[in-house]
Amino acid sequence: MKAVILAAGPSDRLQPFTESRAKPMIRVAGRTILENMTGALHAAGVTDIILVVNHKRETIESYFEHGARFGLNIEYLVQEPLDGIGAGLKRCEPLLEDEAFLLIYGDVLTTGPMVEGLLQRHMESSESVAALSLPASSSDFGNVYLDQEMRIVGLVEKPSDPRLSNYVFAGAFVLQRSFLGLLAEHGNDIEKCYQHLIAAGTLTGAIWEGGWIDICCPWDILEANRILMSRWETAEIHHSVKFERSVQIEGAVHIEQEVVLAAGTVLKGPCFIGRGSYIGNNALIREYSSLGPKSVVGYGTELKNCVLFGQSILGRLSYIGDSVIGEGVHLGTGVATVNVAPNGGPIVVETPDGPVSTGFKKLGAFIGDDARIGARNVLAPGTHIRAGQVVDDLITVRTIL
Repeated sequence: MKAVILAAGPSDRLQPFTESRAKPMIRVAGRTILENMTGALHAAGVTDIILVVNHKRETIESYFEHGARFGLNIEYLVQEPLDGIGAGLKRCEPLLEDEAFLLIYGDVLTTGPMVEGLLQRHMESSESVAALSLPASSSDFGNVYLDQEMRIVGLVEKPSDPRLSNYVFAGAFVLQRSFLGLLAEHGNDIEKCYQHLIAAGTLTGAIWEGGWIDICCPWDILEANRILMSRWETAEIHHSVKFERSVQIEGAVHIEQEVVLAAGTVLKGPCFIGRGSYIGNNALIREYSSLGPKSVVGYGTELKNCVLFGQSILGRLSYIGDSVIGEGVHLGTGVATVNVAPNGGPIVVETPDGPVSTGFKKLGAFIGDDARIGARNVLAPGTHIRAGQVVDDLITVRTIL
């Protein structure tokens, strides 16, 4: 059975991080979203994958190539123009020969064997199957209703009552090849095709009770990172890691090869340090921090509940909390992220569509790739900084004669 992964859309709501990469290439807990999903497919025995790409496709193609490094066989299909997920799937028809195929949305992250459960349910029912999850709030998703035999009997898109919490589509399906014909009948409107299956009584649910998140907004990256790291139970440290004196490690700390931990470093797990990174003297890396490859952390800097994509330099005596830092970012000495609103309420973030309440009472900054933040700057809660932006040093005195 082949899997189709939809990874073409630009995902504007995830800026500044999708300015310079495809959404599935966002790095969480040491791996990209797409790496997490393809790993789950491989574990379930699915190795033939069609990747539907467009926005920043080169970031996917250069990393995965044709999949050999990951034990996969990857074909690419460029969706041009970007005319909806149904149209993207329809273009895959010449590449789908079996009676059934997997459909995966490229912005979904899960823990554990969700794909295996989906395939098992399909084998038992010989029908189309949708993976279902029960999020804390389902008001932003299509709510799914089931009968006693686990057949899906109703789908309500984004119900008006925000208090509702019900099962939702988890972004993974096993579909019959005939589904491609339904797309032609319904003008490539994939929701109408799901409704058709529901009305016919031929769409079954497979409930996934493990970790699941649909990554829609920058702060979802932090929640996804927490979901994955919460499952870590033991430390994993590569034999090439160099420890200087008085390094302290607590909990489930994962450290890749060729990392240097300078004297006085303290690591509190769960946390992740990517290959080739350097952690300076007396740095403190606290719980749920994930540092991508070739990260540099200066003397006395503290990180807490943050995600660094990698190849960034964090200056000495800085504090970065509840924040996401893109690739190739340079932070000067003494940069601090403020992560609590003055009134103690939920952090409100300014977006192109107006202010949005995140629901988080602790939230720091979101800094795009290759940005440079000068020394001594203090970033307000929920700050967004676009890729490549330069913020001058905060200098109070220049010359006194």
